[in-house]
Amino acid sequence: MMNIQSFFLFFAIIISCNWAKANSNFANTIISKTYVKERSHDTDTLKVYQNDTAVFRKEEMIIQHPETKPKLTVRYELINPKDGAYYFIYNGKKQLVKEGKYTAQYKYEGITYDQGDFYNSKTYFYKENGNLETIHYQEDGRNLKTEFFDRDKQLTKIRYFNKKTSDTDKIEVYKKGKLKETRIYKGFNTYNIVKAGE
Repeated sequence: MMNIQSFFLFFAIIISCNWAKANSNFANTIISKTYVKERSHDTDTLKVYQNDTAVFRKEEMIIQHPETKPKLTVRYELINPKDGAYYFIYNGKKQLVKEGKYTAQYKYEGITYDQGDFYNSKTYFYKENGNLETIHYQEDGRNLKTEFFDRDKQLTKIRYFNKKTSDTDKIEVYKKGKLKETRIYKGFNTYNIVKAGE
């Protein structure tokens, strides 16, 4: 027959095991956070995670281009995005993949776009080892520039785009983080080189 001391010891062990299990599950759960604006003219800042099913809808689709094998692509769609809020979006590995202001309606050069999107944003891409590979910038819903980084996380080049055509306008080449030369494009594969300091 179990005495009172043994019963309480057994009960305490059960509670501590359940508490540890609950906490370990909580540690693996990613919860999106909202930073509410302090002043009325500030922008709300939202830190969200793609694996938060309350915030994102995950869609898997097969994409096939001519002469290539079909490829599984995963797309995340924001559920009820907040107009005017600045988002920091993280993937399941807790890597920042996108930041920018979500706008439900956007006006550019006299044209109003009614489809909500991140018209001004930065998108981050990573190598398989987790190191940052590129940061792509969009301005007014158009390609602006892409920054490239090496394995030491140093800037190697910046490609600038023509906002109207998305053609390459120029490429700045960096060595050990310092500007080495600028290639100014006149055509698809034709450019002039300007060395740094000239």
